[in-house]
Amino acid sequence: MQHRTLAEFVAFLHQAEVVPRPDGEEWSAMIPRISVSGTIAAIDEETFWYFLEVLPPKFQHGSLFAFAEGAEALRIFWQTGDTYVCRQLTWDETQEFCRLARIPIPW
Repeated sequence: MQHRTLAEFVAFLHQAEVVPRPDGEEWSAMIPRISVSGTIAAIDEETFWYFLEVLPPKFQHGSLFAFAEGAEALRIFWQTGDTYVCRQLTWDETQEFCRLARIPIPW
């Protein structure tokens, strides 16, 4: 399904099951949890800022940004109030996001 606007697509992406962040979660357990597409993973503020600052975001608007290390599907992060979450996109979702955001596909 193609969306007409980025806002419409982002609203669609926000409609998914939220996987809570376990207490005391280690980095080595968090990375696989936030790498599952189709769900929204709760994260802490420190993780949000780590991914925002470790590499320049592929896209940023307000409290939403897209992250990828290289030729891989995007992971989007956003903040609502004091809640921080991310969603791993599929390759098809990445292509749709890039088309609507008018940014290059990560190669």
